[in-house]
Amino acid sequence: MNTRKLAMTSVMAALMCLTGMMVHWVSPALVPFSVLPVLVLMSGLILGAEYAAMAMLVYVILGLFGLPVFSAAPFGGFGYILKPTFGFLLGNVAAAYVVGRVYRKGSIWWAIMGVLAGLVTLYLFGLSYLYFILHWVLHRQTSLAGVMMIGFVPFILGDLIKAGIAVWVGQEVVRRRSQAD
Repeated sequence: MNTRKLAMTSVMAALMCLTGMMVHWVSPALVPFSVLPVLVLMSGLILGAEYAAMAMLVYVILGLFGLPVFSAAPFGGFGYILKPTFGFLLGNVAAAYVVGRVYRKGSIWWAIMGVLAGLVTLYLFGLSYLYFILHWVLHRQTSLAGVMMIGFVPFILGDLIKAGIAVWVGQEVVRRRSQAD
């Protein structure tokens, strides 16, 4: 294991926890959107597939063990698994991995492709889980179009902007780190 990357993985997991908890400290009206997708996508660029997925997995595990790191009530604990949005947390792990797997250092085009592939992965996990919980657990009549209207349409424009931010910041961090080495 690379000690430097492991330390950066810990920092990314801590940033995820702090960002998720930010909603507790600041009025949601002051935080118009979640910064978490930016960190998820950026982690794949900066850390690579395995370490980025590990950082996201640490974040999810800490939340499941009861630390109040998730952005919505109950903020942590095993009960969070039954929340319809839990699939997006699982999608964070997969998306970070996919971004890191697709990205080729130094290439803005591969960064864009990786981040877009990560965003698709995040939505595939999140929307599939949302449908599963709504239909099979909560027994609500829902359709694919209904799930898209709940979990995709209101958020995709903002997430595409966040993806652009992730590419820009991630590429800059990678560039500066390679100059420092």
